Parts: sequence; structure tokens; C-alpha cells
Amino acid sequence: MKRIVLLGANGQLGTDIRRAFGDSPAELVPLYRNQIDVERTADIGAFLRELGPFDALINCTSYHKTDECEDFAEKSFAVNALAPREMAKACADAGAVLIHFTTDYVFDGRKRTPYREPDATSPLNAYGVSKAAGEHFVAAHHDKYFIFRVSSLFGTAGASGKGGNFVETMLRVAAGGAPLRVVGDQIMSPTHTLDIAETVKTFLTEGVDDYGIYHCSGEGECSWHDFAAEIFRQRGVSADLREVASTEYKTKARRPAYSVLDNGKLRRIRPMPHWTDALRSYFRLKDDER
Repeated sequence: MKRIVLLGANGQLGTDIRRAFGDSPAELVPLYRNQIDVERTADIGAFLRELGPFDALINCTSYHKTDECEDFAEKSFAVNALAPREMAKACADAGAVLIHFTTDYVFDGRKRTPYREPDATSPLNAYGVSKAAGEHFVAAHHDKYFIFRVSSLFGTAGASGKGGNFVETMLRVAAGGAPLRVVGDQIMSPTHTLDIAETVKTFLTEGVDDYGIYHCSGEGECSWHDFAAEIFRQRGVSADLREVASTEYKTKARRPAYSVLDNGKLRRIRPMPHWTDALRSYFRLKDDER
């Protein structure tokens, strides 16, 4: 039986990984921040050694408050770059597979066709810089790794520290009757975290060994405004929604104008659903939980 360690088990993605592995014969060992704080990077190696033998480590920890990362770049680099480096070293010593997640924000958005894995990274903000650095550290210190670049996540657990996720934020604001002004010139691919979790399960339970970077996002593309409109359409909600330019919505961190990921490499192993279908699945899960 495989023993799989999961860091960040109570986050949006970690919760869905626990859900996906619920019927797996593998032993999933969920770990939480009160057990290990990955910002204390010097402690990671010893902590993982004390856990005993393991076959894989799934790292769902991340400092992902994009605007806040601009002011706390040192923390961003510790959690998103130095911590994965220590995990890669520990996995190399243990002969274990490392699964790590990064972001579409490693790209600058100058392309107008979906980004492929070999495309050069050129992040626009501190968060993206730290995630790109983490990719390099993982590759430098271990051979048996899968890095999944993901995009615009939504899951039933909500994003830690972000007050839920974009889907729930839109529905909450609309229910209050407030007008919604949503950016229409930033294009991405919304992704249900359960689809990522099922992909991770496939890689680990089916023994995939074509290591490296994979793009793993919802198929298709849309703007944040289009995403909001589809949320309201699927839920039958009438909202005061208007499209605005990103120049009207000032943020501390710059975002890429186009960060759609090409899933072609992943598609050969496990196709991802279209983002609109993934949104329907998300709502079915939410309804079942009520």
C-alpha cells in the first residue's frame, strides 16, 4: 500500500484531494499547519524524516494572496520557493515522488494563444516570481516530481484567507443587491479543484512516471466577467453585472492579461473538463453538502 503525505490538507485543494482519495487503497496522511508551518523552512526536512517512509508527498501549501505578496515578498519566497526546495530534497532522500502546484501567473500574458509547458516564464508580480522560483528549485533538487500549473481555482472548501472563492463571492454580492463591476480584459481558465485532485490521484495510483511540468486547468477560456455571467446563468440569478477594464480596478500586483494554459500534455493521461461543465459539477457538490 502506498503511503502518501499531504501538506495543506485543510485548504481548498487539499480538501478535494482528501475527497478524491477517500475510496483509494493508498494510505493518505493529511497534515495541517498546526503540525508543520512551512514558512519555517529549516524544520521541513527533519519533520518529514520523522514521519517514517512515504512513497509520495503532495504539497498543497501556498502563500497565494497575490496583492499581499507584494508587501511580504520574503514570506512569499519562503513558502512558495524555499519550502518546496526543502521538500524536494527530502523526497529525493526518501525516494518519494513530489507533487507540487504552481500557477498561470508565472507567465506575463503577452501571448494570445494558450501557454504550453516549455514557454518561457516571465512573471509580473511577487507571487508569480516566487512560484517560478519554486519550480526551478524542485527541478534542481529532485528527479521524480510532477509540477502542476493551475489557474483560477474554485472548490467547495473555499480558498484559505480569501473569504471563500470567486464563485461564492459573486453569489454573495449579488444576493445583497450590490452592483458588480468585473474585469473583462483578463483572460484565464477557471478550474475546479476536485478535477485537479482526481488528476493527482490518477498520476499516483496508475504509476505515471513521465515526470516534469504539466498544465492542469479547466478547458476553454473566459474573462472574469464572463465567468461571473456564467455563474449567474447556471444559478438562475439576476445580478447587476457590468464589464470593466482592468485599468478601472486598481490592484497592487500586476496580473497577466492572458494566462490560459494548454492542457495538451496532460490530455494524453487524463483530460480536464470544460470549465463550464466543471462549474456545474461544483454546484452539484455544493447542493449535496447543504
